[in-house]
Amino acid sequence: MTTAWFLHSRGRLSEQDYSWVPAQPRQTGAPAPEELLARGCGGRSIGELVDDSKSSLLLYALPEFAYRQQVWILLLTGLAPENTAERDHMDRDIRVTVLGVGTGPVPPRALTDVAAHFLTGGLRTVPLFHGLEGATGYGVDAGAWDAVVARAAEFEAPRSDRVSGKHMVVVDTDSPANRERAAGMIAHATRCFAQGTLSASEARLVGSQARPFLVVTTLLGTESLKSLRPWYGLSRHVVRQEVVGVRRALGDSLKDRLMGMGSALAVCAVLTVLAVAGTMAALLR
Repeated sequence: MTTAWFLHSRGRLSEQDYSWVPAQPRQTGAPAPEELLARGCGGRSIGELVDDSKSSLLLYALPEFAYRQQVWILLLTGLAPENTAERDHMDRDIRVTVLGVGTGPVPPRALTDVAAHFLTGGLRTVPLFHGLEGATGYGVDAGAWDAVVARAAEFEAPRSDRVSGKHMVVVDTDSPANRERAAGMIAHATRCFAQGTLSASEARLVGSQARPFLVVTTLLGTESLKSLRPWYGLSRHVVRQEVVGVRRALGDSLKDRLMGMGSALAVCAVLTVLAVAGTMAALLR
């Protein structure tokens, strides 16, 4: 399995707006970060799920490409340059987002390692250098980023005493303790994938109806997060842990959509009746 990394940040000058830069030379023909993120996650746009100024995480598989190679996405937001004094032309903090892309039947180990390291507070800043000329105004220290990934691989995530069942959707409050639990669950799942005791397909983490592996968001409430059907989801808007079966969560999501469609159809019907009544009144004059 191969993994590629991209960083999203900006330069100091007004014309050096936020843009993506690869951490390593980009392979010819590889999809651009914008193209991958435009596909969304779990039927939602990325902007609906995460605020790039807040500490958030998405780990999920894209619906299979035509050539049947499963693509996994890790998105980390709310990070900062190593030189945290860096400011833009309006004296605002410069933000950093990290995108990891890998392929394979299960999440590549590099993605799960970095995700667990981020969740436990081990990754808060990214090795960038600013002050460059040109459109981006910044660059990535590739060697230093490789060292970040290597440190994440050596990190031993805390063991989780509770792990979600493969057919379950679990949502809980975003807290340091639950982030540690999420890191432990990722490590446990990675071991199970390697041992063959957990199937990403059976857990519905891959395929045309793939659900997110892990979601940490500041934007979604309990019901909205449950309808996304993550294996494990955290949000500050969830007040207590809730566990439902993935089929039930899917059913609730479909029910909400159908109810929304029903409301729209009802409005259309009323407008049609009013239009017909108006026409008849005009003819009878």
